[in-house]
Amino acid sequence: MKISRRQLVLGGSAAITAPGIAGLVAGQKGVEVNALRDQSLWTTQVSSLPTFPQLDANRTVDLAVIGGGYTGLSCAYYVKTLRPEWNVVVLESHEVGSGASSRNTGAVYAKHVGVSDQGFADRGLDRLRKFIDDQAIDCDFEPAPTLMFTGSKTPPQLAAGESWLGQGELQERIGSDYYKGAILSQNFFKIQPAKLLAGHVNAAVGVGVEIFERSPALQVNPGNTVKIDTTTGMLRASQVMVATNAYTPRLGLYECGMYPLHQYSLATRKLSASEIKHFGLDQTTLRFEQNILPVTFSITPTGHFFLRMVLGYASFDSQIWKDSRGAKALAQLLFEQRYPGASDLQPNFGWHGVTGHTPLFKPIFGTLGDGNIHVSVAYNGLGIMPAHNSGFLSASRICGEADADISILEAASSSTPFPGDFYRSLMLKPVMNALMPV
Repeated sequence: MKISRRQLVLGGSAAITAPGIAGLVAGQKGVEVNALRDQSLWTTQVSSLPTFPQLDANRTVDLAVIGGGYTGLSCAYYVKTLRPEWNVVVLESHEVGSGASSRNTGAVYAKHVGVSDQGFADRGLDRLRKFIDDQAIDCDFEPAPTLMFTGSKTPPQLAAGESWLGQGELQERIGSDYYKGAILSQNFFKIQPAKLLAGHVNAAVGVGVEIFERSPALQVNPGNTVKIDTTTGMLRASQVMVATNAYTPRLGLYECGMYPLHQYSLATRKLSASEIKHFGLDQTTLRFEQNILPVTFSITPTGHFFLRMVLGYASFDSQIWKDSRGAKALAQLLFEQRYPGASDLQPNFGWHGVTGHTPLFKPIFGTLGDGNIHVSVAYNGLGIMPAHNSGFLSASRICGEADADISILEAASSSTPFPGDFYRSLMLKPVMNALMPV
């Protein structure tokens, strides 16, 4: 299979001819309100999520949450639990949870990228597990023995719960001689992302949170009362929570502090028991290539073998990747390089998504305006537990509840300036092209 990495990495971008003119192209700013979001495999495996109306009038509320994913829904749930008398509204630009919350790998562990305090991460995982238990969410949460491929034959220093596998043992276990060595970790968990999303939706609705779909926030106007313009109405809110992750720069916030990266996931047909055993997926259900552009493999609870890979950056912080066919072909090539037998597995389900990143791999957690616009974004590709935990901590801050973890996350937060789109494209695209792991 012949495929141009350059064409694929640059495929979602507009032509750029000279510094300074990129921003003059019409239509490059503002929220992309009608972007197509294809279904992930995860969403096809759950009962239909409830649908919600479009905001069609002007409203005044106590808290407006922008973004209907894990962060926004958990924040809304916890605020409404702490302040049941408040009017709490969630605005979602498309369908609830149609961003990264329903498009990720399902990997969960006690790590928050950019925060070095392990106790902080452990408490975040405990909060997520408590939420799942309290809400009785059937999201296939379970331990996930995990391989972390190192690219070296030399064993690194190991932590508790880790052991080393050399190339020979790896080949015997996973049916592939591609890797030189790997750390076997017992510290990871897996969930079914769309089922966890459904649990967040049901929890929020259950305490009285109002959710509006197809109601994109177009502009946030600071003030003692924040005004949020949408396509069909205006919200006035005493407090606002921005939980838009990769879509945040298009809202006009942190345009020079973060950027979206595009991901593509590819899943095979359901594997037979013998095929699962052949690839060692009955023993190690999660696998990470620890590259600068990471690749993740996993077996789903329903027996689909899948991968997720990084595609790159699309100009003007766009959430749209134009060459989906090329992305699927590249993912299939990567699959077959690692697992030669995968060519017989009929990869037949693919989906695209975006994740929010910062130049220094730090989260963004803080306040804007008069201190009543709260922001939690930029999970740098590892967002399930951090998203829920950040929603909890944001709710605590909004409601004036003391929690030492708020200051830990605020101290770790960074929105270090990053060049504008022309130079950003010039830097990111060639580097990612060179680092593409195929």
